[in-house]
Amino acid sequence: MAELSSRPPRAGRLGRPWRPGRLALAAIVLTSLLASACEVRRAAAPESTRQLQVAAVRRIADRPALSPAVWSPDGRALAYSSDHRLRVYALDRGEQDIAPAEAVTALSWSGPLNLLALIDRGAVWTLSPDGTDRRAIPLPGSAMELAWAPGGDKLAVVIRRTVEGQPRSELWLVSRDGGFRRMVTRATPGRTIHDLQWFADNLYLLYGLSTATDSAMTEVWRVRISYPDRQRILLPALATMLRLAPTGRYLATVSGDQAAVGVGQVVLSRLDGSARFAVTPAAGRYTGLAWSPQGDKVVFAQVSNEAHAELWMANADGSGHLHLYSYLMEYARPPSRVWHEYRRFQGTDLACHTATALNR
Repeated sequence: MAELSSRPPRAGRLGRPWRPGRLALAAIVLTSLLASACEVRRAAAPESTRQLQVAAVRRIADRPALSPAVWSPDGRALAYSSDHRLRVYALDRGEQDIAPAEAVTALSWSGPLNLLALIDRGAVWTLSPDGTDRRAIPLPGSAMELAWAPGGDKLAVVIRRTVEGQPRSELWLVSRDGGFRRMVTRATPGRTIHDLQWFADNLYLLYGLSTATDSAMTEVWRVRISYPDRQRILLPALATMLRLAPTGRYLATVSGDQAAVGVGQVVLSRLDGSARFAVTPAAGRYTGLAWSPQGDKVVFAQVSNEAHAELWMANADGSGHLHLYSYLMEYARPPSRVWHEYRRFQGTDLACHTATALNR
């Protein structure tokens, strides 16, 4: 996990005294807001990569991490699978072994419920972060992806099953105990749902579609969970990854004409496809794409070969990059993947998972 620190501001940029006229204007604005019953909240301003530097990098787990790692919503703990066990690493307590796990392929952590959801050999389970209250969620097919609603109690799950002799990819919505189950949408024959994500309003889901034989996505859709309301989102080129910004207004993709063979660029755009630009200077093998919680930066890894990768952070407005870390991908066969989850803990921490170890 990399610890990021802010560089001190340059002299003359901050801390200058306000003139009397500016003070009077500020007082008038504040009085107007209070009179109109507006609520004024103080929030951290976005920090450019030019203001950040890597203070330290520390490995937090030496054992192989065989599943994607997922942050707790408060940024104080990570969950992952290793050695047939599900483990939680808390920043203040270290690692805890919480439950058995055979082959975990997906994890999601609910903030409102404080529950983990996981896919283990195609079956969906939920449990508390201490390993208690474990239960199976029955579904009519094999689960491929899942995601908790960010502010609700519903779990979205992508499953595969055979319908009338044909393999089909479906998106389902279930409750925490499986008592509620409903199919939201079904992909057309020969298509597979990928990269399932929620919008922050808990009403809409985002996903990509690929052919059944190729993981590169050719379509992106926004779907309402409560009734049929689907909107296709412009995707100008094939994409191997897509990530929705926390604001729900921007989309990051790894896309390009060579995406079918794993080569593309990190591209940002508005949800309607406008203001599209690449934050990487050239096409390459990029993975581990993630947004900062504020939606002002993206993090990604550039894989140079089967053994090495570079971790980067880029401003979402294209104004700059920051090299974070170079690391060795220790298991070259099968081909390694890199997963990143990005959360702020007191504004300083970033964690990356290299398929073999967790780093802070």
